[in-house]
Amino acid sequence: MPRGHTSPSNPGPALALLALALGSSACAGHRPPPRGAAPAIFAAGPLPSGPAEPVRGLPIPSLDVGWMPPILTAGDLGSLRDALQRHPSVALVLGDRLGGDEWESRAGALVRTLRPQATVTTSASGADPFAGVTLPSPVSDAAVAAPPAGSLPTAPDASATLLVGDVGAGQSGWRSLPARAVGSCRAPMEALAAGQEQSLAELEPFLDHADAVLWQVYRATMQATLPRLRAELSAYRAPRPREAFDDEASFAQHRCGHAYWEVLRAFEPCGAQPEACAPAPRLFLVGGARIGTAEPSVYVPSDCAAKVGRDYVAELRSVATESAEVAQEYLAPSWSALADRLGSVTEVYQALEDVCVPQRRRFAEDDLEVVRGRLAAIGRTLASDELGHPAGRWVTELQPFHVPGFGPVQQVAYYDAGPGSPSEAAVGEARALRELVLQRALCRSAQPSMPMVAALVEGTSGEVESFGYFFEEQLFCGELPPLLPPEATKSAGPAGAKARARR
Repeated sequence: MPRGHTSPSNPGPALALLALALGSSACAGHRPPPRGAAPAIFAAGPLPSGPAEPVRGLPIPSLDVGWMPPILTAGDLGSLRDALQRHPSVALVLGDRLGGDEWESRAGALVRTLRPQATVTTSASGADPFAGVTLPSPVSDAAVAAPPAGSLPTAPDASATLLVGDVGAGQSGWRSLPARAVGSCRAPMEALAAGQEQSLAELEPFLDHADAVLWQVYRATMQATLPRLRAELSAYRAPRPREAFDDEASFAQHRCGHAYWEVLRAFEPCGAQPEACAPAPRLFLVGGARIGTAEPSVYVPSDCAAKVGRDYVAELRSVATESAEVAQEYLAPSWSALADRLGSVTEVYQALEDVCVPQRRRFAEDDLEVVRGRLAAIGRTLASDELGHPAGRWVTELQPFHVPGFGPVQQVAYYDAGPGSPSEAAVGEARALRELVLQRALCRSAQPSMPMVAALVEGTSGEVESFGYFFEEQLFCGELPPLLPPEATKSAGPAGAKARARR
């Protein structure tokens, strides 16, 4: 059979009286035949013609966009920054854990970052500045802004006093903090999803062609196979109780035979339309291009083949496998490679989804630039105009996988785009991106696990102008500045990439 596909101007030959020896060396010499399998001979008409050759790669938009893996935060430093703008001098009062020159230097840098040119002094406290004060329960944004109940210390020689300390073990209100995050992956995820939708529209004629070829070969095989299997399993059609058998072995054999019969029932509609035949092999785009079959969910014990004398599940699976081996000869390598590349978008999206779960961590700006550059390179790889790698080929391999919104599927073949192909590169780069984000994240295990509390008190009136809970890494993380929310970044749910699966 020729390798390639047929275009509308050059229809392919008819497959007249095509013989498939299920599990034989004619198509799958590397696999032993299913137990008890018999040859199936059937007639098939001309196979459907495929679309014309593609002229470009996938229409994936640029992924060189602004984004940052979301950082879980306990409060918004913007309100503290705004309150500090009114004060030319600030006195620091730090909790007992934060004593010493190093902490004084770090706290001073915090103030000067939020309020440049401010005069900063340190007022020794020697004790928790929030001792004896009831801190508010932050059940809402309004509660976070509420002042604590009680008197807070102030420094008379400063315009304002900034108190920073740990949340005490007895304070439980902070556990009700509203979920906050700085950073978002919305921009690249939306770009990736838009590119996926546009690519799917361009590949739809080929995907329909692939499913049509698979269906025509599969239906013809099943029309020859199903009557024989029904006849062999007809004795097991009705379930029978244990009392109907002389021994346990006979009863066990009957239960296995009936389980096989129930499996076979799912294939009865396979003489009509492909939409009615759930197990018919189809092309799925999940982590690449795969040909898979949605097998019935009937439970068949592993020892049933030995009890009945035939492995009917394996034989039915072989029909799908052999159909894929025949059909793949009529699937153009260029379209197969693009389909595989489009399927790899799910791997890229999964990597982004993994790194975009809000977590307690920080990133240096240089590291973020590297991460963004890596994602931009993945986008260019996906959009490459390379239309077919010389080493690309379909490979027969049984492996279960899951399609979101569809369910479990048994893979019978997958497309191997070849070493160095855009598909392989995109998947490898996506996995490397995930590892890079994990490696470059700083202050991931900031201690203590409870947040810190900060309050800005006006020097004359003693009024609390700003109050909030903050994770320590928001305020102090090595040489990084305090974490401020970018004005243009809004926390929102990202658009999601989808796996192609048609019922």
